[in-house]
Amino acid sequence: MTQTAYDPALSIYRQAFEQTKPEIDSVQEENFVTVSLDIPATVITVQGAYPEIVALRPQFVQHLPTLDITKVDKLETYGLAMFCAHADYKAAIEPSASLVELLDNAIAIRTILLADVNSLIAHGLLAPGVIDGLQGVNGYKNVMTDVALLASILRTNAAKVAARTSIKPDELAAAEDMANKLGKAVGLREQSPQVIAEASRVRQAAYTLFIKAYEEVRSGVQYLRRHEGDADSVAPSLFANRGNRKKPADENTDKPDSPATPVVNPPAPVAPGNNGGAVARVTSSEHGPFME
Repeated sequence: MTQTAYDPALSIYRQAFEQTKPEIDSVQEENFVTVSLDIPATVITVQGAYPEIVALRPQFVQHLPTLDITKVDKLETYGLAMFCAHADYKAAIEPSASLVELLDNAIAIRTILLADVNSLIAHGLLAPGVIDGLQGVNGYKNVMTDVALLASILRTNAAKVAARTSIKPDELAAAEDMANKLGKAVGLREQSPQVIAEASRVRQAAYTLFIKAYEEVRSGVQYLRRHEGDADSVAPSLFANRGNRKKPADENTDKPDSPATPVVNPPAPVAPGNNGGAVARVTSSEHGPFME
């Protein structure tokens, strides 16, 4: 059995993924198996079963010479690599923490700017119609647009409102910078379908590689342990608890569903409710949301 040196710079999952990446890449899309199992739970099951499976290695070699023994040797590694690919896919389809943080900060800034502009409108220093173009807080682009618009209103009317506005020049500049940062982040996110499509393809390939190896090894275990009657405890069916009645073990019909087109579109970001141009007043802390 070939042993690969452990790389402390990589997690055990990432290391397994890097080791098997050439095999993952070689899986053809026409052979893809639909991802129909809970991948983290499946990996836990395989890690629990693997010591008993690998203990049968000498019997595999002696009694099943036509079976590719590397499938036994690499079974746990395939599972760990599949988990890594699954984690990468989940990361690709979910908004990054940095984007969520930018959005939260931008909404806080919008609230402060809007409160100041509404106060100036109430004092007759600005016309009520200046905020007619506000889009609300439903969506990244709307928040970005509103922050930029409110900052522009205050900057354009700086001389007129200087004695009444509570927004300092550095806070106004920070607000404009925030709108720019959010715009760039959203622009990068719009390129994500290609990233998601690739992550989905890699996950399905890693899943296919693992499932086919496990089913072949499991068939071997059923043959080797046919007299003892404990094959299902050594290498349990991964599909036994999916709600479909299984046929007897000797028929061995555990097969994944047919391939399906990967989901490549991320879920729409959940944004706070729209408050449009409603009057709100929020007092910033010492640094406040304007802090970079």
